Amino acid sequence: LEVRNNMLHCSASMSLLLAASTVNAVRLGGAPTMRRAVMPQMVATSPQVQPDAISAEAPLHVLIAGAGVGGLALANQLELSNSHVTYTVLERTNEFRKFGGPIQLASNAMESLKNLDAELYSEIEARATWTGNRTNGIKDGIRNEWYAKFDLESPAKSRGMPYTCVVERPELQEIMMRRTSKHIRTASGVESYRDNADGSITAVLDGGAEVHGDVLIGADGIWSNVRASMTDTPSRGDESGVSYSGYTVFAGELNYGGGDPECGYKVYIGPGQYFVITDIGRGRYQWYAFLARPADSEASEEKPEGMGPYLRNLFEGWSPEIHDIVGVTKESEIEQRDLYD
Repeated sequence: LEVRNNMLHCSASMSLLLAASTVNAVRLGGAPTMRRAVMPQMVATSPQVQPDAISAEAPLHVLIAGAGVGGLALANQLELSNSHVTYTVLERTNEFRKFGGPIQLASNAMESLKNLDAELYSEIEARATWTGNRTNGIKDGIRNEWYAKFDLESPAKSRGMPYTCVVERPELQEIMMRRTSKHIRTASGVESYRDNADGSITAVLDGGAEVHGDVLIGADGIWSNVRASMTDTPSRGDESGVSYSGYTVFAGELNYGGGDPECGYKVYIGPGQYFVITDIGRGRYQWYAFLARPADSEASEEKPEGMGPYLRNLFEGWSPEIHDIVGVTKESEIEQRDLYD
């Protein structure tokens, strides 16, 4: 088995596809002649290859940095691989809590999950809110007229694929951790790694502790310390490869009875800003207000009356739907953050 030492930033969908290719490679590992080698995604290994074969007595130990969708998808496949492989997921946070809003799983991501693991797919499907079989598109924010509607239904239907859906992040993590929780270490963010003379890898954690393995998979997000260590660049800042998008975003999530049941999501666009409303299921909606602003504008733009009134003023003259949903959103239900690519 020969896989080049490469690194990729991947969406959740791409991570699932990589998990599929990885587990297929690992399933070949039951053969006693298989040697340790680099796996796909953002992977770090020593340039030396250990002479010993992978076996029940000497299994391949995979370290996965990050317990997001990509990291947990890979962990689930390693759990089911029936190969001589062990794994440890190293997660930075102390606990899994709600953050960042629901996750949209496109048709190809759902199809990948279905093919990878029918049981896991059925659990996710049971908690999904389908949006790909409804109206989705872009509207003029001021005239409140449709610019374009996206047909997400026909491509999925013609290929026999599931529709695009959204799933609450904590629920998705709960499902994906059901098999893998005993292999997850929280409060164990990977700070860096080093290659060892025997061909193994040592992951150095935030607090200085060390974890040893044969392969390190970097699934630690946009501010990846694995990537930074691999490329000898900072994980943040100008040389990190991560750039500011030019937008800051306000996000709100709430119980809302005024939504359009025919729509999955709407994007209202206008000069220098746009607004998104999406159904996330069970009577809950999420909205996003994207504003073209310099980085760190949160500290420089005063909002004496709160974020809701601030946004309603900025979107004055826009669709009444925007003002209605923002108007009933509590201040505690709104968060602001800058967007980076």
